Amino acid sequence: MGVLSMNRRLVRPLVAGAAAVAVASGGWLAYDSLRAGDMHTVHSSYAFDVTDETKVAGFADYVVVATVNRVAEVQERDGAPYTVFDVTVDKTLKGEPVKTLRVVQLGGTLGKDTWQVEGESLLRPGTTYVLAAKTEQGRGTHQLVGGADFPVVDRSATRAGGGPVVEWQDSVARQRWPEELPKSS
Repeated sequence: MGVLSMNRRLVRPLVAGAAAVAVASGGWLAYDSLRAGDMHTVHSSYAFDVTDETKVAGFADYVVVATVNRVAEVQERDGAPYTVFDVTVDKTLKGEPVKTLRVVQLGGTLGKDTWQVEGESLLRPGTTYVLAAKTEQGRGTHQLVGGADFPVVDRSATRAGGGPVVEWQDSVARQRWPEELPKSS
């Protein structure tokens, strides 16, 4: 009987400890489900002058006029979210002509928290842009050239050949590799 009464004395504190852990865990989960999401600003620097559209065009594998269809997914890469968009290509200014692309942009929402690159808005579904992107080998996606200006385009102007489309066509015609980068990139 001595062993049985000793076990009972051990069981009560263990049950009480397990109950305390369960209550604490439940409290954290309740707090986390009720807390508002946080907004995180990502500060970026670029290896070349991304405000020079001739350099952006020279670096990019694709420059397209495309309409964002939807957010396909948000991926976590090296602790940061990257939003993957499915886009329909209206016009190819540089690159192999395609009907659709999957483009990736740094930033997005994981769980309740949102990350955004300072000064850059995430692409919006239903909106048409001029996009410059570099192919991500082995992923089936194309990374937007960070920091570049992706102007919103009126789809009727695209067909008429006005505004930012003409400016980007000119940048593609005058494209040059960014001298800040080694040629092998």
